[in-house]
Amino acid sequence: MKAIGSAENASFKRWMRLAEMPREVREQRRTLAEGIHLAEAIHAAGHPIEALVVRRGTDRADVQQWIETLVAAGAPRYELAPNLFDRLSPVERGSGMLLVIPLREAQRPASGDALFLDRIQDPGNAGALLRIAAAAGVRSVLAAPGTVGLWTPKVMRGAQGAHFRLHLEEDIDAAQARRTFPMHWIGAAAHSGTPLWTAELTMARLGLMIGAEGAGLSQAAMAACDAQVTIPLATGVESLNVGAAAAICLFERRRQADALRGGRVSSA
Repeated sequence: MKAIGSAENASFKRWMRLAEMPREVREQRRTLAEGIHLAEAIHAAGHPIEALVVRRGTDRADVQQWIETLVAAGAPRYELAPNLFDRLSPVERGSGMLLVIPLREAQRPASGDALFLDRIQDPGNAGALLRIAAAAGVRSVLAAPGTVGLWTPKVMRGAQGAHFRLHLEEDIDAAQARRTFPMHWIGAAAHSGTPLWTAELTMARLGLMIGAEGAGLSQAAMAACDAQVTIPLATGVESLNVGAAAAICLFERRRQADALRGGRVSSA
């Protein structure tokens, strides 16, 4: 174990850049994963761990168990002074354990549904969307330029391990997504689309494009869609949270496909 008590430590400074600057995640090809759920997902996936970073004085039994498990698996352990760890952690009063991991290099799947994120900028929403996609059996999540980095620590925290069940691609525009992932693409529109309950969603592969709350889908994304669907809302309600909208659309797709095929939509 290596103890770090100075903010001038080279490793700590490198990790702080990951915590504070999204572009560093892409440049370093590394990210920070906080907490037990992510540790479990990373360990189960057999994903490499470059550093196990622990807050000095952490004494939770479940955390200690995971520290022992990860050290036994070969993860180098670092202990940070509490004030340094708290600067590094993406959440207040977290588990007291962070993992530094390289970004996952996933093979592009030959089949399965896809979700396209069109300029989703809130990390919490992006993390929730990844988690929803994995739960709905989606295999690929694509992010347009202007979307928050999918591997940033706060998105990692929100997705709770979904990164290791999905194929992720960033900086891919809507037209490119359509060319690269040939399937029937629908866009979620607040108004004027086909009512979701009457839309045909039973094709072999389906892609859903969803835009940022408020702004909605860009013109480029709408042009890349074969059709648009709208979730019928009660009178006077303008819109839904983007995560709620995506969940309703993706699980309606799954419901229709299950009813038609008598089985489940393929999952990642």
